[in-house]
Amino acid sequence: MSVDWIKLGEVAKTSSGGTPARGNKNYYGGDIPWIKSGELPDGEIFSCEETITEQGLNDSSAKVLPEGTLLMAMYGATVGKLGVLTFPAATNQAVCAILPTSQLEKDYLFYWLLYIRGDLIKTSFGGAQPNISQAAVQNIELPLPVITEQTKIAGNLKAQLAEVETARQALEIQQQE
Repeated sequence: MSVDWIKLGEVAKTSSGGTPARGNKNYYGGDIPWIKSGELPDGEIFSCEETITEQGLNDSSAKVLPEGTLLMAMYGATVGKLGVLTFPAATNQAVCAILPTSQLEKDYLFYWLLYIRGDLIKTSFGGAQPNISQAAVQNIELPLPVITEQTKIAGNLKAQLAEVETARQALEIQQQE
């Protein structure tokens, strides 16, 4: 079976967030969850440290992203870290939001990005801190099997990683005894 290779931007939309002015107290402490790149856990995101107000959202380039959005850190020490929103939230500008089309399964993309993170970091630019641009994210190449195959691959990887985590926890308990 041959698989086509495509650029991420062909099968997903990307967007970056924004940071309301820190000096304006009216922008923070509202009802809108606001995710920073340091909060990306390489898995699902269940909570965040800060919230912003509707005014903070409207007066910045931040935007509320839907549950299920895949997030990637673009700058500094966290470059390449991933997260998946389990609730609607906004992000700061150091986070790239990736919204796959119907041709691309989100979990498949998550595992692909996790797999290529080392290469992505090697090709990042910048002085002391690595950086990747939204354009670089859009140009990431990935194999694109049919959606049913993507779902199967992602499911298999998820199950195998769950087994590894179970074994890791068992080993940790055994070492404590």
